[in-house]
Amino acid sequence: MKILHTSDLHFGISLSGTPLLKYQWEFCDSLCNIVSDNSIDAVIVSGDVFDTNVASAEAIKCWSYLATKLCLEMKVPVIVCAGNHDGAARLASCSDLLRAAGLHISGTLEDGFLPIKIGNCEIYSLPYYNPSDAAAVLGCKADAGIVMTEITKKILENADKSKTLVFSAHCFAAGGKAGESDVSARTAESVGGADLVPISAFAGFDYVALGHLHRPQTISKSGTVIRYSGTPMPYSFGEAAQNKTVSVFDTDSKTLTEIEVPQPYRLRTIEGTYEEILTNAETDPHKEDFVKIKVTDKYAGNNMFARLRENYPNLLIFSGKQGTSSSSAGVTAAEAAELDPAALAVKYSLDKRGHEPDEDELRWLAEAIAEVEKEKL
Repeated sequence: MKILHTSDLHFGISLSGTPLLKYQWEFCDSLCNIVSDNSIDAVIVSGDVFDTNVASAEAIKCWSYLATKLCLEMKVPVIVCAGNHDGAARLASCSDLLRAAGLHISGTLEDGFLPIKIGNCEIYSLPYYNPSDAAAVLGCKADAGIVMTEITKKILENADKSKTLVFSAHCFAAGGKAGESDVSARTAESVGGADLVPISAFAGFDYVALGHLHRPQTISKSGTVIRYSGTPMPYSFGEAAQNKTVSVFDTDSKTLTEIEVPQPYRLRTIEGTYEEILTNAETDPHKEDFVKIKVTDKYAGNNMFARLRENYPNLLIFSGKQGTSSSSAGVTAAEAAELDPAALAVKYSLDKRGHEPDEDELRWLAEAIAEVEKEKL
């Protein structure tokens, strides 16, 4: 049988304050087409269905559409584990009822020990968990590697070894490479890798379907195939160059293939002098792309931003020459009125710190703006 593996859908996410949900609806149809065209027998989603613990009604509707189409219309079972962005209890509500429809959602640690039997496979789906909480249940040291090793050991003790064994989880495995948008994983790296799980913990499974890292990558190809499917669409400018795919594991041949996901939008970074960028914009066939512009010869200013946005309506991030100009002593009321919040934050950072905000700061700002806008409704 063929199992399609994807993860980190992040329904409801915004890119520098720009909602991406309308494009995520397009992804739902693209995924269903891939499932149909490639005779997929089951779909695994390895966490982070939503971008926030309390997902918006619109994001929930998008997920409901995808799950209903796959499970009820196409009769393809879907196996989901909650990720660190998901509200596990909410995601897994009515799980017994949903299981009867072919939607298997793991929201608790205990769910991870229950085999999901499909075809010639036993699939185990482990949600994201706090190592300390899991250690208390397992009676072991509160160490990410030790906890995962104990979990997989207990699973394999009761697993049917005559079946193809598949394990799905949302974690940071040693050897995985975090990207700019992998905020949680990069934090783990910065504190000495305390949350890293050794790949030895997965020995004994045929395929390990992981979520959490946004960059698609295979950590191990021999013996146990360990794979991060990555996000199905780019959710930061750091992901712009990545080839976004879903992974397909054939349980008969034990082979892994990647299928490219059609992209409903593109991200680009444009860098050069102010005049070069304006001149090139005249013949640019892709002006509707989401763009990040870096002007190398002038300090950032509100008039410059406005003119660039006339050419690139989806200009999301804008920065100028590094350093502080003598004339940029702050953000005026007129500038505040003209600039959107993301551009305003870029200018403020340039004025006060001499450099633009990084991806994490812009993402946090976008989330804060979204919360404020939600409260206004």
